Amino acid sequence: MYPTASHSNALCRKLVGSLPPYRHPNVEDVLLTRGQTLFENKSRIDHLYFPTSAVVTRTYLATCGHTAEMGMVGHEGVVGISLLLGAETANNEALVHVDGRALRMERTAAVNAFQRCEPFRHAVLRYARAMITQISQLAVCNSLHCIEQRFCRWFLMTLDRADTSELMLSHHFVAQMLAVRRESISCALAHLAREGLVLNEHRRIRLLDRAAMEALSCECYHVIREEYAPLFDRQIPNSKCTAHAPE
Repeated sequence: MYPTASHSNALCRKLVGSLPPYRHPNVEDVLLTRGQTLFENKSRIDHLYFPTSAVVTRTYLATCGHTAEMGMVGHEGVVGISLLLGAETANNEALVHVDGRALRMERTAAVNAFQRCEPFRHAVLRYARAMITQISQLAVCNSLHCIEQRFCRWFLMTLDRADTSELMLSHHFVAQMLAVRRESISCALAHLAREGLVLNEHRRIRLLDRAAMEALSCECYHVIREEYAPLFDRQIPNSKCTAHAPE
């Protein structure tokens, strides 16, 4: 199938909207499930993925066996962007951490579109700039900020892309993404729950007070959010709005 205006990924809409019907690339609407690996480090990139409701994490597995997040992609971007920048293989693993849908494009069609479609190429390069900002800011965040601040930044970034107020997440998975011990995440979440920022039970983490979490998060969240704001299809929730747990 081909994407339509109802598919909320700005990059793919930019591509399809700029091409006549007979030049539409082969784009397939697919379901991505939590824990699914789209490609592994050093593997050939056969498809590009444009998430519409899924959220994908770009991770790196070190030789010591530890995993760390290198960035995340939602409905604002594309997974596998290095293919459009001249790479044949992935330099990281792409792991789905929020269920949802994506538009999948075969590698040859994607490269041809990038070379021939100026609006699409411009949008991809604009997204690449934002991704560089995210990666750079994560390096700062991991070096300078405490685990609680880093969790708030990561959780808010995920919610911005998942369009929800709660996520199914294990403490072990979050610890892997932030490259810390699971016990550290459990302690941080327990404190956030006592302060009324989240509800944490049965591997489900629900945001209760967005304004408080934004205030507790480090400046990295705000730097990344400002850079990405023009790329988002859906408006990021106002920090003055809060979601309350049912009584």
